[in-house]
Amino acid sequence: MTKIIHPLAGMVVLLTIATFWLSTVLSELFASEATIIAVKTAIPWGFLLLIPALAATGGSGFALAKGGRSSVIGKKLKRMPFIAANGLLVLIPAALFLASRAKAGDFDIAFYTVQALELIAGATNITLLGLNMRDGMKLTRWRRKSFLRPASTFSTSLTAREEVAKGTMAFHLKKPEGFVFEAGQAIYMSLPDLKATDAKGQVRTFSIVSGPHEPELMIATRLTDTSFKHGLMSLPLGTTVEIEGPYGDLSLHEDAARPAVFLAGGIGITPFRSMIIDATKRGLPQRLFLFYGNRRVEDAAFLSELTEIARQNPRFNLVATCTEADGAPAEWRGEQGYITQEMISKYVGDIAAPVYYVAGPEAMVSAMQTLLREAGVKGKDVKMETFLGY
Repeated sequence: MTKIIHPLAGMVVLLTIATFWLSTVLSELFASEATIIAVKTAIPWGFLLLIPALAATGGSGFALAKGGRSSVIGKKLKRMPFIAANGLLVLIPAALFLASRAKAGDFDIAFYTVQALELIAGATNITLLGLNMRDGMKLTRWRRKSFLRPASTFSTSLTAREEVAKGTMAFHLKKPEGFVFEAGQAIYMSLPDLKATDAKGQVRTFSIVSGPHEPELMIATRLTDTSFKHGLMSLPLGTTVEIEGPYGDLSLHEDAARPAVFLAGGIGITPFRSMIIDATKRGLPQRLFLFYGNRRVEDAAFLSELTEIARQNPRFNLVATCTEADGAPAEWRGEQGYITQEMISKYVGDIAAPVYYVAGPEAMVSAMQTLLREAGVKGKDVKMETFLGY
């Protein structure tokens, strides 16, 4: 329920303040004195909606953060005190003062000075709320299709772990009864017995690496120095964990005439492994191209498996590349360097023909977005997921 309350309350706050601000500007510029008085005396009644909505937005935001203070979550949390203080200490007192002066017909220097202060404070809060809404969309990108559906939470257990690349571990989970997902989707995982936490919180998002037909769920992650990752690594086999989902819309398009091009950087391979083995298992007709970039060969998770799938599936082309050429073994037959427009064209041909799927670190995803835009690929033909790596 909190996941529904937070965005709805935030929207109410934003729309309420925007309504106050626009009505003030329009009445001052174009309306009569009687209209200005009506607007000013009506605004305080809006506080009956604004104040509870502000409280609901802040409270649900802190609840959803679950101890997280990093990256996008941290930015949202840092803005909330300014939004609340601006509303309680500036907007509300200013509105009450202006309503009192307008009702008495006192449109003097004090009135217009406070009016200017109110408009500046209102514009500031509209901007901050807009930034929070933008960041909230980033955080909930996996939930967009199922925003108004109740979240599905499952208890499962850890069955195995294995190193799949240098510094990258895969974790196998028992597939809960009734858990059905599409290749490319993700889950939220929490560790109920996690004792220590840090600024990155107690919940992580993981793309499902396994295919829908496989008997277990598999996730994979880079090993980093966070409490969650330490806790996950130290879990005894058989330990209960909680997952929520599935979420996400990073699924393979259905147009058989259009190739699918996957652009993966590092751990961004996780959703594509699921999509590729699912398409191979089902014999889907789309041509598949995977451009898989890593610094070194030993950093490339699932590379040998993907190489074998490319041998078995004539509709799947694997293009692996290493950015540190000195680290490539002598027998390396893949590409070297970053993924470029020329590299894509070399294997795909018409660069505007496919549908593109991009996943990886934030800098890589941003670079690929720019590359594709400059190559003339339409924005609707590019689907992206950013992996923050913690």
